Amino acid sequence: MSRWKFIVLFSVLLLSGCSTIQQLQELQVRLVKIEPTLSSAGLSPRFNVRLLVTNPNAQDLEIQGMTLQLDIADQRILSGVSNQIPKLTAYSETPVDIQTTVNLFDLLKLLTHLSQHNGDDIKYRLNTRIDPKGFIPFNLNKEGVLNENMLQGLSNRTN
Repeated sequence: MSRWKFIVLFSVLLLSGCSTIQQLQELQVRLVKIEPTLSSAGLSPRFNVRLLVTNPNAQDLEIQGMTLQLDIADQRILSGVSNQIPKLTAYSETPVDIQTTVNLFDLLKLLTHLSQHNGDDIKYRLNTRIDPKGFIPFNLNKEGVLNENMLQGLSNRTN
């Protein structure tokens, strides 16, 4: 009989513990800017990708790390990781910079595609994974259209 009491007691404790676990609302991520950096690794140019991460939760989130993949015109172009992500303050937007490398082969395909495009919108897909300390990681995807403000750092660099 004591075995059954233990199982019931354990089940009650387990269920009461689960009810106190906070459910986090999903973070939101937005692409703000892409600009070249001064440092590069060998022949691969590096780019800084600036994001704006919105935390709609009532608590600050310490971030262990973040990954990023940016596809432009259906070509995987930039990817990067960082463990230097600022705290995401509750109910606020936090700018986050990720250093990325470029896939040169896909960049050449993209440049060929862009040289043939007739002023159509250039679509992007941003895939990020944000790993908050003590919580399940967020896999966030955002699609949109590149605009001049996002590419301002690139055009200023070439002038």
